[in-house]
Amino acid sequence: MRSAVRKLCQQGVEALRPQKLNEKWRKPAISRRVAGDLRKAAIRAGTYGKFDAETGAGWDPAWDAPDRRHPLLDAVAAVDDTESVDSILLGTNKGAIQSIRPPKETKRERTRETRAQKIENLLKEADEKIEEYRLEKEANKPKPGIEEEFKQAMKGSRY
Repeated sequence: MRSAVRKLCQQGVEALRPQKLNEKWRKPAISRRVAGDLRKAAIRAGTYGKFDAETGAGWDPAWDAPDRRHPLLDAVAAVDDTESVDSILLGTNKGAIQSIRPPKETKRERTRETRAQKIENLLKEADEKIEEYRLEKEANKPKPGIEEEFKQAMKGSRY
């Protein structure tokens, strides 16, 4: 059991309020963020409106801050059937809201398919490019013979 739920079971609404002890204020045993998480979980589970101290399931509407009270949630507290609670809270939407767009992911994951196609296209041309390169290198080599050796010797001389 979560410690916040355990504190709610033991202390009730006092766990959600700050306490003044010895002329000093102590913060609540359960923060507002955690209380909000528990409240939302109770709404999703359909246990909003009733709190079971033995299991720690649910949320009592009296624990809500006065500005957080909503007429729909009061209607939920009055209903016992979970399907009716879902219809009150969700309306015609019976499931989780589905996003129209897929998740963004990282750029590497998004461009993976195009990179793979680009590599495949380059591999198709690779053999031809390698052959062209080898022919070019062969064409740039000097022709064997005495003339080429003489030219090389003359380049190195200082005459």
